[in-house]
Amino acid sequence: MKATVHKSLLLLVLLTVTPLFIPSCLHQENPQLTAAKEEQARLRQEQAHYNYPPHSYEFFVSHNQYPVTIKIYKNTALLEKAKGNCHVVICLEQQRGRLYVNGQVAADWPVSTGIPGRETPVGNFSIREKKESYASNRYGKMLDKNGKCVNGDADAFSDPVPEGGSFVGSPMPYWMRLTGDGVGMHIGKVRAGRRLSHGCIRTPGEMARTLYRITSIGTKVSVVKQIESQFPARNALTAGVRQNAIEKRLNELQQKIYDLTMQEINARDAD
Repeated sequence: MKATVHKSLLLLVLLTVTPLFIPSCLHQENPQLTAAKEEQARLRQEQAHYNYPPHSYEFFVSHNQYPVTIKIYKNTALLEKAKGNCHVVICLEQQRGRLYVNGQVAADWPVSTGIPGRETPVGNFSIREKKESYASNRYGKMLDKNGKCVNGDADAFSDPVPEGGSFVGSPMPYWMRLTGDGVGMHIGKVRAGRRLSHGCIRTPGEMARTLYRITSIGTKVSVVKQIESQFPARNALTAGVRQNAIEKRLNELQQKIYDLTMQEINARDAD
């Protein structure tokens, strides 16, 4: 029992103190263990350089596996100022939406745009219609005369309606129309980094309601293939990739240091 307690206490000291000190009896440390600790110290120093103020947009971008995350960023102070001074950008490459207010990012959220063959059109648009309750007149489901769904992914423009049946358009709550042929932003199923729609810009409910409240007829919406030129957090985006790599490596080193330390302890106990 005493030996077990001794091992646990020694291991705690070895793993939590930086630099990690070893009792004099263990001064000839395994070279692999020494190298692992030195790499760990270097990476922790580098990691400190990527620290951004908590709650800042740069902090959000440099964390959370951005851009492939379902998390939403909101700057409440900027959102409160949003009126006719806002601009929505939808980035197809990142599958992210951003709301700019006075040139600053007030919100950033995941979207799911059109699948291959039904891509969301690229270009500069403006909101031309808004409806809280809306349903597609093209995409939805076909019901037979008994009300049973016989086609859950129906296209009313090409699929026949069953005799005595009906077409029911897919609900698109908080609809904000961008084009005359049925492309808009609305509440819909979103999966981070995934294109899922027939061309529309699916938006999480929380963010769709916020956009609906803030925007008006005429609000500018740009759909771009790649990151927009005014994106303010490019350095943070690069830092985020590096940070993820550092965190992964630090986890590997922590396990390696633990394993090598236990090997040394067990070897000395055996002696």
